[in-house]
Amino acid sequence: MKQAIITGTSRGLGKAFAEVLLEQGWNVLGISRTHSIDHESYYPVEADLSKAGVASQLELPISPVADEFLLISNAATLGDIGYLGEISTSSIESSLMLNVISSSILINRFLAQTSNKKRTLISISSGASQNAYDGWGIYCSSKAAMDMLMDAIIKEREIRNDSFTRIYSFAPGVIDTEMQEKIRSSNPDQFSKLERFQELKQNGQLASAVVVARQCIELLVNANTFSSGRYDIRNL
Repeated sequence: MKQAIITGTSRGLGKAFAEVLLEQGWNVLGISRTHSIDHESYYPVEADLSKAGVASQLELPISPVADEFLLISNAATLGDIGYLGEISTSSIESSLMLNVISSSILINRFLAQTSNKKRTLISISSGASQNAYDGWGIYCSSKAAMDMLMDAIIKEREIRNDSFTRIYSFAPGVIDTEMQEKIRSSNPDQFSKLERFQELKQNGQLASAVVVARQCIELLVNANTFSSGRYDIRNL
């Protein structure tokens, strides 16, 4: 039996990951505020990971009979689009709680509970982790933080000669999700690249969440070709 744990499965890429893995026979534990997947092998856990203390109190029901594990750290928020000095403190707090703190806590727990098991950890990254966008300061910095955390875990697994674990940061490109809707409706005074993102939608250049999910899962099948590390899905 294969068990996957995915955060942010209510919609978008997280939901697509869950649906693709369910098609392939995985048992999927979805952690999200709401759930819309109805499948006998899907197990919903309702949790708002943007709230302080939620992740630290959340139990990960790791199956004692599974022989392979997967954690996809997908849940993230763009937060308020705006220049630093002009956004709310509450937006900064909730964004970093979801994007970095809760994600790090769940990753730490996953690694602790699946020791000496075949396992894969995927963190959904972004081109914004390496390219600064005005108005996206908290999002860019949080994605950069998670990329570095994955790099550190890879180094730790190498030092421990851990052959059971694969670690990936996947930058999926620009996907047709609610996050993109939020970007397209933002204030141009707070985000200078607004017109470019509006044109991506108008020109049909947004990727399908299901297509991207399938590409990422395919990399797991070809793990001998793609060693642990950072990958931009658009370049594969």
